[in-house]
Amino acid sequence: MGRKWRCVEQRGLNSLKASCATAFAVVLSLSAVASPVVASDAVSAEVPKAKERPQGLKPSPRTSDPIAALAARALTPLMRTDGETSVAYSVMRTMVADAIEKRTGVSAVKLEGAWSKTTRRHQVALMTALTQLGVKYRHGSESPGNAIDCSGLLWYAWRAAGIKMPRYSKSQLDKRNQIEQEEAKAGDIVGRRVHVRMYLGTDLLTLEAPYGGEKVRLRVMGLNLLPTMFWADPTKLEEWRVWDWEALAEQKAREEAADFSE
Repeated sequence: MGRKWRCVEQRGLNSLKASCATAFAVVLSLSAVASPVVASDAVSAEVPKAKERPQGLKPSPRTSDPIAALAARALTPLMRTDGETSVAYSVMRTMVADAIEKRTGVSAVKLEGAWSKTTRRHQVALMTALTQLGVKYRHGSESPGNAIDCSGLLWYAWRAAGIKMPRYSKSQLDKRNQIEQEEAKAGDIVGRRVHVRMYLGTDLLTLEAPYGGEKVRLRVMGLNLLPTMFWADPTKLEEWRVWDWEALAEQKAREEAADFSE
């Protein structure tokens, strides 16, 4: 009798467990149907960590800075033209200059005048660099829109302009690139030792990625810094690199000719 009762009790317990499992499955399915938006939002909010992202992935070079947004808009018509200034770019360039004047006090008329006198490559580099306003400084980084250091900012901007800019500040200030302050144009480099900035063309206004984890910013250089500063034009890279290549080619030709004569 005892054994029979235990069997009946066990069958009842199994039946109760099965009923609970069925009820729980029904509740889950109903909740999924009732709140699909919540489930979708939860999935989209899962952003992979930096280490999990594919190598070479670069985020959008935009920030929340309003001047950066204007510069990004100015780049679109600028990149579509080859040496000619379109009306659309002129309008956007004026808006960028006006916004900079409101922030720094430097005359928008003087800024736009300086920009219009420089080369297209200088303007591409300048507008590209301005898109990084508000990006945090991080030593050794050149991740647009995420983190960048001083030489990384110049590297990114001038690469966008088609110049094979070296990555490190010492190379960017190479003696073969250096010019006099009076020759400096908007987009050129100004710096000393291991810190470089981009010159905006007037009133010693510069764009820099400062040390200490601060954000890329606009800043007027102090007159006290001028005696220690060097100025450089990145487009000169092409001049001496071509000269170096030609010199190497001539040397190789002489060596081959000497080997042949022997």
